[in-house]
Amino acid sequence: MQEEERSDLIGHLAELRARLLRGLLYAAVGTTLAWIYYEWIYRLLSAPVIGPLKEIGGEMTFRSVLEPFMVRVAISLVCGLILASPLIYYEFWAFVAPGLTRSERRAARPLVPVSGVLFLMGVATGYWITGPSVAWLLHYKPPDTEALLTLNDTLLLLLKLYIAFGLAFQLPIVLVLLATIGIVNSRLLISRWREAVVGAFLVAAIITPTWDPIIMTVAALPMAFLYLGTIGAVKVIEGRRARAEHKEHSLAG
Repeated sequence: MQEEERSDLIGHLAELRARLLRGLLYAAVGTTLAWIYYEWIYRLLSAPVIGPLKEIGGEMTFRSVLEPFMVRVAISLVCGLILASPLIYYEFWAFVAPGLTRSERRAARPLVPVSGVLFLMGVATGYWITGPSVAWLLHYKPPDTEALLTLNDTLLLLLKLYIAFGLAFQLPIVLVLLATIGIVNSRLLISRWREAVVGAFLVAAIITPTWDPIIMTVAALPMAFLYLGTIGAVKVIEGRRARAEHKEHSLAG
């Protein structure tokens, strides 16, 4: 028996190593593609900043010889991981799925594509508010000064901002997973909707680069609506679970 368990463990470790290696390969391919198309990615990332910056006669600068290269490396790595994330998600799912029950697999299977869509929605929201946020901040430029933004600080700040929005939009996935394993339910989520809305505004205040209440509201509202939409998804899960339990009781009876 111990020999069989040891063989199973070795098999699982070998499968895990193979999937990790494939995940690294996907990330390497994605990073290579991002490196090749870096100029297009740079223009896309910097567009919300360059526009308001040019309006006040500012410039984007760099302070060292290595800075443009290091920025390209950082952006290529992050964008490469984002490009490879669907395949990496698949490898993770393929490794975990055999250990789940049929009902758990059925509940969790749609979460992978939905998670990707929500992440892109979060990034799009962050990208959309960046232009107005930068214009609002640059509006406070003192007279007789020049706006010289550094390449490294500006683009890495934008990447962190977009990733923060993407992760913030993963809240429905977390709540659905917690509901699937029975930690939360729709009744609890409904009773806490006020705290959730306040939390959405707090998160928006933390991750947005300005204190403009309009911009923060624009950032917080999608998260608040996602929370309310998640309540409906949890109700669906609870309905399926109740029907499954009723069916089991009927068969047992």
